[in-house]
Amino acid sequence: MVITIVSTVELPERAREMLRNYNVELYELPKLGKDDQLNALSKAEILMCWCGKEFDLVSNIKSMPRLRVIQTFSAGVDHLPFTAIPDNVEIYSNAGAYSIPVAEHAWAMILTLAKGLHKPVLNAREYLSNELTSPRKISESTLLVLGTGGIGREIARIGKEGFRTYNIGINRSGKPAEYFDEVHPTSRLLDALPRADIVAIALPLNKHTRGLIGERELRALKHGAIVVNVGRGDVVREEDLYRVLKERRDIRFGTDVWWVHDGREEIPPRTPLTALPNFLGTPHIAGGAQREIAENAMIRAVENVIRYVRGETPMNKVNRDDYV
Repeated sequence: MVITIVSTVELPERAREMLRNYNVELYELPKLGKDDQLNALSKAEILMCWCGKEFDLVSNIKSMPRLRVIQTFSAGVDHLPFTAIPDNVEIYSNAGAYSIPVAEHAWAMILTLAKGLHKPVLNAREYLSNELTSPRKISESTLLVLGTGGIGREIARIGKEGFRTYNIGINRSGKPAEYFDEVHPTSRLLDALPRADIVAIALPLNKHTRGLIGERELRALKHGAIVVNVGRGDVVREEDLYRVLKERRDIRFGTDVWWVHDGREEIPPRTPLTALPNFLGTPHIAGGAQREIAENAMIRAVENVIRYVRGETPMNKVNRDDYV
């Protein structure tokens, strides 16, 4: 039996070659005219998409009566319109596809903040004595990582192998994870925060993590803590962050992810965070804009689809209850 796969973007040639080894019919929507696109969607059993600006899933879902699987190219799925997707459609994310570049970016921000490079100061005495820029030691520090998935584990690995950090992990279950010296459930977060010299947030955004880090958690940070967020902006409460950073200049905070308002990630944010001298922001580029990274992520998504085509169990099945 032929399985029909529809991709909302053109796939890398390597991905096409991989699919040619299986009994599938592949349609890439950008290569098709409007009528042919509608025909492809009507036959689609597997949809591969970013499901962002390139494809409006809500308006097209009724055109896909045979749809059984959605495989995203993105790692996060908080942008998906879950209420519009029929319950019988299985959803798989691309979690882990961007772990290495995102973890590298997290450490780039950690080092920038730790060494005071986020605020240009050309006078050595001022640079060394200023609370905002005075260099802080990274080696043998305590690293707390929120989220022990692919990105979190890679952040922990770099810390452990590169800086001999003592790694504490936080996840929903408290289940042990590679590269972590100890792991605790989210319910123990307030106990762990005061122990950390460095906090890295690598959590997906869902109903369990939205607003997880608020004023109480931020005030629990030890003096001189460094915090970076490469998960999702709305895991941290924006106004609480601004208020605490404004009062506590000893905390240095960096983020690559921002807060969503009216369905759009706003850069710069609504609060004047970027004006604070202990804040560092990058415009959501940790995953890498390079073509090679995007292509590798797409190939990884195709590999997961092939597991489904073979009758195997795909990776990264999304639990709708986490989002609805």
